[in-house]
Amino acid sequence: MIVGFCTDLGLPWRCVSNGDESVRHETSGSHRGCVAAGHDMSKYLIYFNQAWVGEHSDAWFASRGPLARAVVDDMKAAGVYVFAGGLEEDPLEAFSADATGGTLRFTDGPYVRHPQFLGGFAVIDAADELAARHWAGKLAEACGWPQEVRRFKP
Repeated sequence: MIVGFCTDLGLPWRCVSNGDESVRHETSGSHRGCVAAGHDMSKYLIYFNQAWVGEHSDAWFASRGPLARAVVDDMKAAGVYVFAGGLEEDPLEAFSADATGGTLRFTDGPYVRHPQFLGGFAVIDAADELAARHWAGKLAEACGWPQEVRRFKP
């Protein structure tokens, strides 16, 4: 199953193959301008830096969880979800593995101490950049802080 995004109406759509060359496009409404781009999918990383979250009340954070979980549920329903999760907020809880000196060494804490660090991410399998932008936008609205998107190399 291939999932994309209708460029005209902003509707999710699915390309369903029967194992041969026949493909049909399904959506909840009529649509025009849907491009499957050869039915190739790309994986995208949608992520945020913990420093982008900002200071908010506990009640504000509690209100964002259900919104973010709803977006993840929508991703699953659309067939684009691969993985998503938030990371422990204390970077000192990290550990590093380094073999650049010829011997593998593990050290406690981040590899480089820096005030900015990864806070959470989602990996999606989307038809194109427009679809990736759609899901990043939904996450940004639900979480209440910016999201950055990078495409995985093919």
